[in-house]
Amino acid sequence: MNSGLYTAFSGLRAEMTALDMASHNLANVNTVGFKEGRAFFTLLNQTLNDQDSSQVGAAVNNQVVLAEGALNESDGSLLATGRDLDIALSGSGYLTVQTPRGLRYTRDGGLAIGRQDFLTTRDGYVLLGENGPIQLGQGKVRIDEQGSVYLDGNLMDRLKLVTFNDPRALQREGAALMAPVSDKMKAVPAQLQVRQGYLEQSNVNAIAGVVGMVGILRHFEAIQKSVNLLMNEVNAKAIDRLGR
Repeated sequence: MNSGLYTAFSGLRAEMTALDMASHNLANVNTVGFKEGRAFFTLLNQTLNDQDSSQVGAAVNNQVVLAEGALNESDGSLLATGRDLDIALSGSGYLTVQTPRGLRYTRDGGLAIGRQDFLTTRDGYVLLGENGPIQLGQGKVRIDEQGSVYLDGNLMDRLKLVTFNDPRALQREGAALMAPVSDKMKAVPAQLQVRQGYLEQSNVNAIAGVVGMVGILRHFEAIQKSVNLLMNEVNAKAIDRLGR
C-alpha cells in the first residue's frame, strides 16, 4: 500500500481529535470556571530509530499526531452575583474537593452548604480547607482575598488552593472537575486571589472557537482529497503502467 495513505490517515485521525476538543470547548462556553483546551499538531517520523531505513523511507513514513493538548489557563471574565457563597479565582490554580474517587480540582466557585453544614460545590462534593473539610453553621460567611473563611467574624479555615508545576498533570473529568493523571503528580500550594460574590466565566471565545472549527473541517476535507488522489489516480496510473 502507498505509504502516503498512512500519513493521510494519521492526519485525518488527528483532525478528528482536534474537532472533538473544539466542540467540547464550544459546548462549555457557559460553564463556570471552564478552561479552554488547545490542540497541538506535530510530525513523528516512524523510521527515526530504524537504522536500516533509507532516506526515501524516512521521507514518506511520517505520521501526523495530535500532541498532548494543553489548557488555556488565562482567567475568564468575572460575573458579579453578590452571593456570599460564590467565589472566583484569579491566577493559576484550583480549589480542592473530596469526591468518592479521590481528590479532584475545580475552578467552579459556586458553593453551597451541604449535609452537616459542610461547605460543598454545587455538585455536592466537599470543599477542602488546609485543615480538612470546612464545616460552617448558621451565620454570615465571609471569604477574603487570601481564601480565609470566616463565620460571623470567626476564622474557620483557609481554602486549600493548589496548582501543578506540570501543565500536563491534570485531565478533565466532566466539565467542572480536573483529575491528576497519576499519583506521582503532586499539588503545591498556590497564591491566588479569591473574589467573593463573583463567578469566573468560561474563558472560551465562542467566535474564535467557531472559526477554528471551520479551519479544522477544511483541513479534514483537504486530507480527504489527498486520499482520493492517492487511491483513485496515483495508484490507478501505477497499476496501468505496471500492467503494460
